[in-house]
Amino acid sequence: MKFKKYSVIIYAIILFLLSVAFVVYIFPKEKKFQYSFSQGSPWLHENLIAPFNFPVYKSDEEITQEQDSIRINFIPYYVYDSVAIKLAVDDYVIKLEDIWQNEIIANLEETGNFKKNLLQKKFASYIILVDNLLQETFNKGVIEIPDSISEPHKFRFYLYDGKISKLNYATSYALLGDVQNSFDDIYIKSGLSETDSLAGFKIKNYNNSHKLLPSIIYDKNMNKNILSSLLDAVATSRGMVQKGELIIQKGHIVGMHENKVLLSLKKEVETDVSNVNHAIISFGISLLFLSLYFILFLYLFYHDRKILNSFKANTFFTLQMLLLIVSVVIIFKYTDISINVIPFTLIPLLLFTFYRFNVSFIVFLASILIAGFFAANNFEFVFIQTIAGLVAMFSLRNTRKRSQIFISTIYVFITYIVLHSGFILMKQGDFSDLISNEVYIYGISSALLVLYLPIVYLYEKIFGFLSDFTLMELCDTNNPALRQLSEKTPGTFQHSVQVANLVESVTRELGGNYLLARAGALYHDIGKSVNPECFIENQDGANIHDKLDYEESAQKIISHVELGVEIAKKHKIPAQVIDFITMHHGTSLTKYFYNSWINENPNLTPNITNFRYPGPKPNNIETVVMMMADAIEAASRTLDVYSPESIDKLVSVIIDSQLNAGQYDDVDITLKQISQAKRIFAQKISNIYHSRIVYPEINAKNN
Repeated sequence: MKFKKYSVIIYAIILFLLSVAFVVYIFPKEKKFQYSFSQGSPWLHENLIAPFNFPVYKSDEEITQEQDSIRINFIPYYVYDSVAIKLAVDDYVIKLEDIWQNEIIANLEETGNFKKNLLQKKFASYIILVDNLLQETFNKGVIEIPDSISEPHKFRFYLYDGKISKLNYATSYALLGDVQNSFDDIYIKSGLSETDSLAGFKIKNYNNSHKLLPSIIYDKNMNKNILSSLLDAVATSRGMVQKGELIIQKGHIVGMHENKVLLSLKKEVETDVSNVNHAIISFGISLLFLSLYFILFLYLFYHDRKILNSFKANTFFTLQMLLLIVSVVIIFKYTDISINVIPFTLIPLLLFTFYRFNVSFIVFLASILIAGFFAANNFEFVFIQTIAGLVAMFSLRNTRKRSQIFISTIYVFITYIVLHSGFILMKQGDFSDLISNEVYIYGISSALLVLYLPIVYLYEKIFGFLSDFTLMELCDTNNPALRQLSEKTPGTFQHSVQVANLVESVTRELGGNYLLARAGALYHDIGKSVNPECFIENQDGANIHDKLDYEESAQKIISHVELGVEIAKKHKIPAQVIDFITMHHGTSLTKYFYNSWINENPNLTPNITNFRYPGPKPNNIETVVMMMADAIEAASRTLDVYSPESIDKLVSVIIDSQLNAGQYDDVDITLKQISQAKRIFAQKISNIYHSRIVYPEINAKNN
């Protein structure tokens, strides 16, 4: 029995230990820099002396800028191809002669020999001019300038001759485009245009379509290799720090230079794999997270033991924390994205939807502290995410409107921007970097809060939770179960609505879930729809109980609890609402029939189970207020006089009798709360049955 009693606590401890083991397993085992710092903030540690010689590394941004500068200013390399020159010239001339003989002269059959010889001389002259042009330009060197060069005369390149590379300018060589254009000039001067036009401009088309190859050629592989070597040669460090040199004094502001030196020292420490004992590192990580989980366990044990006594709650909280940690690890290890892209504020929203604020916040804070180990600036990360989480929780206190999540998204994003700007201004003292990539990251994180609605729905189905959205749907009187109740038992339905109003008002004041209380009150008597004639509020004069003995009547009345549970399950009403059906009478007696039986059988001992509701007793604020309201609303209809005194007395008698009967034993309710409930019930009943004005009749003499 003891094991069964503490089984949930044991389960919670096992979950905590498994969580710690999992976190330790996935946590990086490299050495960590023992100091925390942030540029623009004071150095809070003792004077830091360099423990060894180390270089001052450039930042990734600095290295990238230098490499980009090399790419922009890189002068390309070309080679001189003498073999290709001869082949290109000969090939060009041979093809021109072939076109002349086979496609032009051969088709001029009617032309006399004299004219053919004349044309042949012109073509021979044209060939000489073309050949001279090609020989001259290719001997000088022909180069093709990239189209991206707007000023070709300023184009520079290195010409590699197999031994050395010499810097040259394009103006010292013939441009390929200019050579191509020179063919047109020679063509026009030679006088061949008229003859060529008869053959369809064969020569002209060939000149235009034939792509000359340059003699000075861009070597792609050579340029790639040279550029790669230049980029690789970019120094990753700038200067050295000598052992024993003072890096920064306590209380001094961490400036840009000090920040670079500290980051370099941190890199050296964390990348040094010599003498790294992973077992000791794992042990240290275990101590940290065991302490954190232990404090969380103690908090729940002393302040909200109901959670530790719930398998569902333990599983839910553990799952939330692990999902967050796994998300952080994945982003941290396998992407270059900031972990701030994760919607951390979604976690407190989900927790707060189903559990109280203090528990939700402490679990969220524990999760953020773990995630902070993976952040670049630990303190800044924890500070910003904690404040943003609180803003998210405060902004979503009213979840009756689904549009509220979009308003929360805006609030969270504004909070991120304000806090991020505050840290930037504190560190740098100017507005230059307010709009950074981190702002867009925060925007994405805030936008991901729209996942709240589908995840809430998913958790309701997996864990059987109830959100305010579902409770509002249950409170809709068009729900089939409530519609059936209103049609078959209108008197009971009106009673349920009246009780719902009372329960909601009192529960709201006592700090309970008033929406759950209202839903439970609306459904608490749905079992009466099976035998409506057994209940006085639905009778039209005849009383069925006149034909039954007291025990049968009591069983008819008591049965509405069991029948109500059956109807609720048929309509898939959540278990939390069904509790109101089973608990609203607790284990009390049907006093009317029990007392009547005693009065008629004074010398006999009754079978009290025939008159007692099966229970269980109320176990939370919502169900105990339901028990109070049900009895008070029904009894208030029997008062002869509705005065403040009579109503106060009625409320006190009913609540005190339930208290003395032990019906509140399973509820954490104080005498102060009970007194507060009495006051509110008396006030609400008085408002319902307040005196009304009697309208005067018109005297007969005035008619």
